[in-house]
Amino acid sequence: MQNCGPIMASSHPLNHVQRWMQAVITHPDGIGPGIASADATRFLDVSVGQIEQVILPSNEMSSVDRLQIYARAYFGRLIECLRAQFPAVRAAVGNEAFDGLAYGFLVQNPSTNYSLDLLGHSFDAFLVATRPPRLDPSQEDQPDFADFLIELAQLERIYSDVFNGRGPEMSRSLEPADFDGLSADNFAGCRLVPHACVRLLEFRFPVHEYASAIRQGIEATPPVARPVHLVVTRRNYVVRRFEVTREQFELLSSLCRQDTVGQSLETLVAGSNRDLASLATDLQSWFREWAAIPLFAEFVAVQ
Repeated sequence: MQNCGPIMASSHPLNHVQRWMQAVITHPDGIGPGIASADATRFLDVSVGQIEQVILPSNEMSSVDRLQIYARAYFGRLIECLRAQFPAVRAAVGNEAFDGLAYGFLVQNPSTNYSLDLLGHSFDAFLVATRPPRLDPSQEDQPDFADFLIELAQLERIYSDVFNGRGPEMSRSLEPADFDGLSADNFAGCRLVPHACVRLLEFRFPVHEYASAIRQGIEATPPVARPVHLVVTRRNYVVRRFEVTREQFELLSSLCRQDTVGQSLETLVAGSNRDLASLATDLQSWFREWAAIPLFAEFVAVQ
Protein backbone atom coordinates (compact mmCIF):
# COMPACT_ATOMS: atom_id res chain seq x y z
CA MET A 1 0.00 0.00 0.00
CA GLN A 2 1.37 3.42 -0.92
CA ASN A 3 0.63 5.28 2.29
CA CYS A 4 0.76 3.84 5.79
CA GLY A 5 -0.33 7.03 7.57
CA PRO A 6 -3.69 7.59 9.32
CA ILE A 7 -6.71 6.67 7.24
CA MET A 8 -9.71 7.42 9.45
CA ALA A 9 -11.00 10.83 10.49
CA SER A 10 -11.96 10.99 14.18
CA SER A 11 -15.45 12.54 14.20
CA HIS A 12 -17.44 9.30 13.88
CA PRO A 13 -17.83 6.32 16.26
CA LEU A 14 -15.31 3.63 15.42
CA ASN A 15 -17.84 0.79 15.19
CA HIS A 16 -19.96 2.85 12.74
CA VAL A 17 -16.93 3.58 10.57
CA GLN A 18 -15.94 -0.10 10.58
CA ARG A 19 -19.40 -1.29 9.51
CA TRP A 20 -19.72 1.48 6.94
CA MET A 21 -16.31 0.67 5.47
CA GLN A 22 -17.18 -3.02 5.26
CA ALA A 23 -20.38 -2.22 3.37
CA VAL A 24 -18.53 0.11 0.98
CA ILE A 25 -15.52 -2.03 0.09
CA THR A 26 -17.52 -5.25 -0.29
CA HIS A 27 -20.14 -3.75 -2.62
CA PRO A 28 -19.97 -5.59 -5.97
CA ASP A 29 -20.60 -2.45 -8.05
CA GLY A 30 -17.70 -0.44 -6.62
CA ILE A 31 -17.00 2.33 -4.15
CA GLY A 32 -19.56 4.89 -5.41
CA PRO A 33 -22.58 2.58 -5.30
CA GLY A 34 -21.23 1.14 -2.06
CA ILE A 35 -21.23 4.58 -0.41
CA ALA A 36 -24.83 5.16 -1.56
CA SER A 37 -26.05 1.70 -0.54
CA ALA A 38 -28.55 1.17 2.26
CA ASP A 39 -26.06 -1.08 4.10
CA ALA A 40 -23.60 1.84 4.26
CA THR A 41 -25.94 4.79 4.86
CA ARG A 42 -27.57 3.19 7.89
CA PHE A 43 -24.23 3.63 9.65
CA LEU A 44 -22.93 6.84 8.01
CA ASP A 45 -25.06 8.90 5.64
CA VAL A 46 -22.38 10.60 3.57
CA SER A 47 -21.97 11.23 -0.15
CA VAL A 48 -18.90 10.62 -2.28
CA GLY A 49 -18.06 14.33 -1.93
CA GLN A 50 -18.12 14.04 1.86
CA ILE A 51 -15.80 11.02 2.16
CA GLU A 52 -12.97 13.10 3.62
CA GLN A 53 -15.12 13.43 6.75
CA VAL A 54 -14.61 9.71 7.25
CA ILE A 55 -11.47 8.67 5.36
CA LEU A 56 -8.53 11.05 5.23
CA PRO A 57 -6.74 11.66 1.91
CA SER A 58 -2.98 11.27 1.67
CA ASN A 59 -0.42 13.36 -0.15
CA GLU A 60 -0.62 11.04 -3.15
CA MET A 61 -4.19 9.68 -3.05
CA SER A 62 -7.74 10.91 -2.57
CA SER A 63 -10.03 9.40 0.05
CA VAL A 64 -11.91 7.46 -2.64
CA ASP A 65 -8.65 6.11 -4.10
CA ARG A 66 -7.59 4.90 -0.66
CA LEU A 67 -10.91 3.11 -0.21
CA GLN A 68 -10.55 1.59 -3.67
CA ILE A 69 -7.33 -0.13 -2.60
CA TYR A 70 -9.19 -1.97 0.15
CA ALA A 71 -12.06 -2.88 -2.18
CA ARG A 72 -9.69 -4.39 -4.76
CA ALA A 73 -7.75 -6.21 -2.05
CA TYR A 74 -10.95 -7.65 -0.57
CA PHE A 75 -12.17 -9.27 -3.77
CA GLY A 76 -8.63 -10.11 -4.87
CA ARG A 77 -7.98 -12.04 -1.68
CA LEU A 78 -11.24 -14.01 -1.92
CA ILE A 79 -10.65 -14.86 -5.58
CA GLU A 80 -7.15 -16.01 -4.63
CA CYS A 81 -8.69 -18.37 -2.06
CA LEU A 82 -11.06 -19.81 -4.66
CA ARG A 83 -8.14 -20.31 -7.05
CA ALA A 84 -6.39 -22.35 -4.37
CA GLN A 85 -9.48 -24.43 -3.60
CA PHE A 86 -10.38 -25.14 -7.25
CA PRO A 87 -7.07 -25.44 -9.15
CA ALA A 88 -8.42 -28.03 -11.60
CA VAL A 89 -11.46 -25.92 -12.51
CA ARG A 90 -9.15 -22.94 -13.04
CA ALA A 91 -6.90 -25.03 -15.29
CA ALA A 92 -9.86 -26.27 -17.31
CA VAL A 93 -11.30 -22.82 -18.12
CA GLY A 94 -8.19 -20.61 -17.89
CA ASN A 95 -7.26 -17.91 -15.38
CA GLU A 96 -9.32 -15.06 -16.84
CA ALA A 97 -12.53 -17.07 -17.19
CA PHE A 98 -12.10 -18.57 -13.73
CA ASP A 99 -11.66 -15.15 -12.12
CA GLY A 100 -14.85 -14.02 -13.85
CA LEU A 101 -16.73 -17.04 -12.53
CA ALA A 102 -15.26 -16.51 -9.06
CA TYR A 103 -16.27 -12.84 -9.00
CA GLY A 104 -19.81 -13.67 -10.12
CA PHE A 105 -19.99 -16.33 -7.43
CA LEU A 106 -18.80 -13.90 -4.72
CA VAL A 107 -21.36 -11.29 -5.77
CA GLN A 108 -24.17 -13.83 -5.36
CA ASN A 109 -22.61 -15.59 -2.35
CA PRO A 110 -20.82 -13.01 -0.16
CA SER A 111 -18.40 -14.35 2.41
CA THR A 112 -20.24 -14.57 5.75
CA ASN A 113 -18.04 -16.92 7.76
CA TYR A 114 -14.81 -16.19 9.63
CA SER A 115 -13.28 -19.30 8.04
CA LEU A 116 -12.25 -19.06 4.40
CA ASP A 117 -12.37 -22.87 4.28
CA LEU A 118 -16.13 -22.52 3.71
CA LEU A 119 -15.85 -19.83 1.04
CA GLY A 120 -16.36 -22.16 -1.94
CA HIS A 121 -18.89 -24.46 -0.27
CA SER A 122 -21.60 -23.72 -2.86
CA PHE A 123 -19.37 -23.03 -5.89
CA ASP A 124 -20.49 -26.16 -7.74
CA ALA A 125 -24.14 -25.26 -7.03
CA PHE A 126 -23.45 -21.80 -8.52
CA LEU A 127 -22.09 -23.46 -11.68
CA VAL A 128 -25.24 -25.60 -11.90
CA ALA A 129 -27.46 -22.51 -11.56
CA THR A 130 -25.53 -20.48 -14.16
CA ARG A 131 -24.59 -23.18 -16.67
CA PRO A 132 -25.21 -22.18 -20.32
CA PRO A 133 -28.01 -23.94 -22.20
CA ARG A 134 -27.06 -26.89 -24.35
CA LEU A 135 -26.56 -26.15 -28.03
CA ASP A 136 -28.78 -29.12 -28.82
CA PRO A 137 -31.54 -29.65 -26.20
CA SER A 138 -32.18 -33.14 -27.57
CA GLN A 139 -28.72 -34.15 -26.28
CA GLU A 140 -29.74 -33.74 -22.62
CA ASP A 141 -28.41 -37.21 -21.78
CA GLN A 142 -25.01 -36.48 -23.34
CA PRO A 143 -22.67 -34.81 -20.81
CA ASP A 144 -20.84 -31.76 -22.14
CA PHE A 145 -18.01 -29.47 -21.01
CA ALA A 146 -20.30 -27.59 -18.62
CA ASP A 147 -21.20 -30.89 -16.93
CA PHE A 148 -17.51 -31.71 -16.68
CA LEU A 149 -16.80 -28.37 -14.95
CA ILE A 150 -19.67 -28.87 -12.51
CA GLU A 151 -18.46 -32.35 -11.55
CA LEU A 152 -14.88 -31.13 -11.28
CA ALA A 153 -15.95 -28.33 -8.93
CA GLN A 154 -18.02 -30.77 -6.88
CA LEU A 155 -15.02 -33.09 -6.50
CA GLU A 156 -12.65 -30.29 -5.47
CA ARG A 157 -15.19 -28.92 -3.01
CA ILE A 158 -15.54 -32.40 -1.47
CA TYR A 159 -11.75 -32.71 -1.26
CA SER A 160 -11.78 -29.49 0.79
CA ASP A 161 -14.68 -30.69 2.98
CA VAL A 162 -12.95 -34.00 3.69
CA PHE A 163 -9.62 -32.34 4.43
CA ASN A 164 -11.15 -29.84 6.86
CA GLY A 165 -13.66 -32.20 8.49
CA ARG A 166 -13.39 -35.03 10.99
CA GLY A 167 -11.27 -38.01 10.05
CA PRO A 168 -10.11 -41.36 11.47
CA GLU A 169 -6.77 -40.14 12.79
CA MET A 170 -7.81 -39.77 16.44
CA SER A 171 -10.45 -42.51 16.63
CA ARG A 172 -10.73 -46.27 16.51
CA SER A 173 -11.00 -47.91 13.09
CA LEU A 174 -11.98 -51.43 12.12
CA GLU A 175 -8.96 -53.41 10.98
CA PRO A 176 -8.79 -56.51 8.77
CA ALA A 177 -8.25 -58.72 11.81
CA ASP A 178 -11.53 -57.52 13.33
CA PHE A 179 -13.44 -59.38 10.63
CA ASP A 180 -11.66 -62.68 11.27
CA GLY A 181 -13.27 -63.41 14.63
CA LEU A 182 -16.87 -62.85 13.56
CA SER A 183 -19.26 -65.67 12.82
CA ALA A 184 -21.30 -65.38 9.64
CA ASP A 185 -24.51 -64.76 11.63
CA ASN A 186 -22.96 -62.07 13.82
CA PHE A 187 -21.43 -60.34 10.83
CA ALA A 188 -24.67 -60.39 8.84
CA GLY A 189 -26.61 -58.98 11.79
CA CYS A 190 -24.46 -55.91 12.42
CA ARG A 191 -24.15 -52.46 10.91
CA LEU A 192 -20.85 -50.92 9.88
CA VAL A 193 -20.40 -47.28 10.88
CA PRO A 194 -18.35 -45.35 8.29
CA HIS A 195 -15.95 -42.61 9.30
CA ALA A 196 -17.42 -39.11 8.94
CA CYS A 197 -14.99 -38.29 6.13
CA VAL A 198 -16.17 -41.05 3.77
CA ARG A 199 -17.91 -39.81 0.62
CA LEU A 200 -19.41 -41.94 -2.17
CA LEU A 201 -19.64 -40.14 -5.51
CA GLU A 202 -21.00 -40.94 -8.96
CA PHE A 203 -19.68 -38.96 -11.92
CA ARG A 204 -20.07 -39.00 -15.69
CA PHE A 205 -16.44 -38.00 -16.20
CA PRO A 206 -13.20 -39.29 -14.63
CA VAL A 207 -12.74 -35.90 -12.97
CA HIS A 208 -10.49 -37.42 -10.28
CA GLU A 209 -7.88 -38.31 -12.89
CA TYR A 210 -7.93 -34.81 -14.38
CA ALA A 211 -7.76 -33.17 -10.93
CA SER A 212 -4.82 -35.36 -9.88
CA ALA A 213 -2.89 -34.53 -13.04
CA ILE A 214 -3.36 -30.78 -12.52
CA ARG A 215 -2.33 -30.94 -8.87
CA GLN A 216 0.80 -32.85 -9.88
CA GLY A 217 1.71 -30.18 -12.41
CA ILE A 218 0.94 -32.40 -15.39
CA GLU A 219 -0.69 -30.79 -18.42
CA ALA A 220 -4.06 -32.42 -19.04
CA THR A 221 -7.02 -32.10 -21.39
CA PRO A 222 -10.67 -32.63 -20.38
CA PRO A 223 -11.32 -36.38 -20.49
CA VAL A 224 -13.89 -38.31 -22.48
CA ALA A 225 -17.06 -39.08 -20.52
CA ARG A 226 -17.37 -42.46 -18.81
CA PRO A 227 -19.26 -43.61 -15.69
CA VAL A 228 -17.19 -43.32 -12.51
CA HIS A 229 -17.89 -44.59 -9.00
CA LEU A 230 -15.56 -42.96 -6.51
CA VAL A 231 -14.80 -43.21 -2.81
CA VAL A 232 -13.17 -40.21 -1.14
CA THR A 233 -11.81 -40.43 2.39
CA ARG A 234 -8.87 -39.29 4.52
CA ARG A 235 -5.96 -41.06 6.18
CA ASN A 236 -3.12 -39.49 8.15
CA TYR A 237 -4.54 -36.05 7.26
CA VAL A 238 -4.19 -36.74 3.53
CA VAL A 239 -7.27 -36.86 1.29
CA ARG A 240 -7.40 -40.09 -0.65
CA ARG A 241 -9.69 -41.31 -3.42
CA PHE A 242 -10.10 -44.58 -5.24
CA GLU A 243 -12.37 -45.85 -7.96
CA VAL A 244 -14.62 -48.85 -7.31
CA THR A 245 -16.87 -51.05 -9.43
CA ARG A 246 -20.62 -50.53 -9.55
CA GLU A 247 -21.10 -53.67 -7.38
CA GLN A 248 -18.72 -52.32 -4.75
CA PHE A 249 -20.33 -48.89 -4.91
CA GLU A 250 -23.84 -50.26 -4.42
CA LEU A 251 -22.71 -52.37 -1.48
CA LEU A 252 -20.89 -49.45 0.16
CA SER A 253 -23.89 -47.19 -0.43
CA SER A 254 -26.16 -49.65 1.33
CA LEU A 255 -23.75 -50.02 4.24
CA CYS A 256 -23.38 -46.24 4.57
CA ARG A 257 -27.18 -45.94 4.68
CA GLN A 258 -26.88 -48.12 7.79
CA ASP A 259 -28.51 -51.21 6.35
CA THR A 260 -27.21 -54.30 8.09
CA VAL A 261 -24.47 -56.29 6.40
CA GLY A 262 -27.00 -59.04 5.72
CA GLN A 263 -29.49 -56.66 4.12
CA SER A 264 -26.77 -55.07 2.02
CA LEU A 265 -25.53 -58.45 0.79
CA GLU A 266 -29.05 -59.63 -0.04
CA THR A 267 -29.59 -56.53 -2.17
CA LEU A 268 -26.26 -57.05 -3.91
CA VAL A 269 -26.88 -60.75 -4.64
CA ALA A 270 -30.39 -60.04 -5.94
CA GLY A 271 -29.00 -57.61 -8.52
CA SER A 272 -25.95 -59.65 -9.53
CA ASN A 273 -25.59 -62.17 -12.33
CA ARG A 274 -22.30 -63.47 -11.00
CA ASP A 275 -21.51 -66.91 -9.64
CA LEU A 276 -22.10 -66.84 -5.89
CA ALA A 277 -18.83 -68.61 -5.10
CA SER A 278 -16.74 -66.00 -6.93
CA LEU A 279 -18.80 -63.20 -5.41
CA ALA A 280 -18.21 -64.61 -1.91
CA THR A 281 -14.45 -64.67 -2.55
CA ASP A 282 -14.52 -61.07 -3.75
CA LEU A 283 -16.58 -59.95 -0.76
CA GLN A 284 -14.00 -61.26 1.67
CA SER A 285 -11.28 -59.38 -0.20
CA TRP A 286 -13.35 -56.18 -0.40
CA PHE A 287 -14.07 -55.99 3.30
CA ARG A 288 -10.42 -56.54 4.20
CA GLU A 289 -9.36 -53.81 1.75
CA TRP A 290 -11.96 -51.37 3.09
CA ALA A 291 -10.86 -52.05 6.65
CA ALA A 292 -7.23 -51.42 5.70
CA ILE A 293 -8.01 -48.04 4.13
CA PRO A 294 -9.86 -47.55 6.70
CA LEU A 295 -13.48 -46.77 5.81
CA PHE A 296 -15.29 -47.98 8.93
CA ALA A 297 -15.05 -46.97 12.57
CA GLU A 298 -16.95 -49.75 14.30
CA PHE A 299 -19.48 -52.60 14.27
CA VAL A 300 -22.90 -52.00 15.77
CA ALA A 301 -24.84 -55.15 16.66
CA VAL A 302 -28.56 -55.02 15.81
CA GLN A 303 -30.74 -56.30 18.62
